[in-house]
Amino acid sequence: MLPRLKSLNVLASGDELLVSLDPKVRVRLADPDGTVLTLLRLLRDGTRSPDELATDVGIDDVRPVLDQLDGLGWLEDASRPSSFDAHDTERYASNLAFFDAFTTLSHGRDELQERLRSAHVLVLGAGGLGSAVLMNLAGLGVGALTVVDQDLVELRNFARQFTYTEAEIGQPKADRVADWLRAFDTSLRVESHRRRVESTDDVAALIVATRPDLVVSAIDEPDEVDRWVNQACVTAGVPFVRGGLAYTQGLYWSVDPGRSACRECLERHRDRLADGIDREIVDRPRVLRQDRVNRAIGPVAGVLGGLVAMEALRFLTRLSEPIAAGRYQLLDFAGSCETRTDAWPADPECPVCAAARAQVAA
Repeated sequence: MLPRLKSLNVLASGDELLVSLDPKVRVRLADPDGTVLTLLRLLRDGTRSPDELATDVGIDDVRPVLDQLDGLGWLEDASRPSSFDAHDTERYASNLAFFDAFTTLSHGRDELQERLRSAHVLVLGAGGLGSAVLMNLAGLGVGALTVVDQDLVELRNFARQFTYTEAEIGQPKADRVADWLRAFDTSLRVESHRRRVESTDDVAALIVATRPDLVVSAIDEPDEVDRWVNQACVTAGVPFVRGGLAYTQGLYWSVDPGRSACRECLERHRDRLADGIDREIVDRPRVLRQDRVNRAIGPVAGVLGGLVAMEALRFLTRLSEPIAAGRYQLLDFAGSCETRTDAWPADPECPVCAAARAQVAA
């Protein structure tokens, strides 16, 4: 192992160092005799073993110090061989630089990118949200994508869907976005299906046929579609992320089968709430129904698509835990775009996910 210091800001004052990797986090280190600064400088080029570092710094054992620095996320192993050639190193340069924030001596940045390259994501819907998610997943280097959409390209789509052109009006979205993805990255493995999701069995059949690591649901009709996707994914043990827009409120949530509450838990939770403050919503007859209108503009689709893709990234790499599993992430697009969280409880008697959670717990 050849420990190497990541790029840090270090300020010295008297017998103290002020160090930051992430600008929002500052660490104060006591360094009365300059030994710590000497070690940090020697670590920069990543050419010395722990024993060599101990000799050069003049201490008996440097490993406890290295463990502390590694715990702060400041070190990586310069001896770790890269799995990428020059082309891929350049192609994924920004990704690898981002992953630097999550790597340690035992886990390299290449490892996270490799997880993405070996991943397969099934995306239901190639409209504003779906096409934005697909662009982000392609940029991340996800190796295989399957796209499902029933619609044709329309002129009204162009306020928020940027993978299509006017020359493609009247053509299937699934096929055209697949063409865009292949042109964007020739190494991508892409399949497209022009079809409508009409039941749990439809989703389950797609999962069996494509064997994805993750499902992204970007369709909101018919009204039962979320429960269909939930049932199929939880049964198959495949996590999924759902995004959408309710008037001017953006939202996304996810389900980690066996680990988080699922959509059916939410429905049962809502039924219980109806006995309290929401009972009038259930009891009163609907005399007018709000029209279903797609209000998503380009910035809204772009922001939501990015956030859904970030949640997908968490699932595919486990660089951090999913933040939307069993909880709404809600964005105020009519105001400051601030985000608030609204979680729902896992139902111990949920007919969809209780058995899966018991199996994981065992």
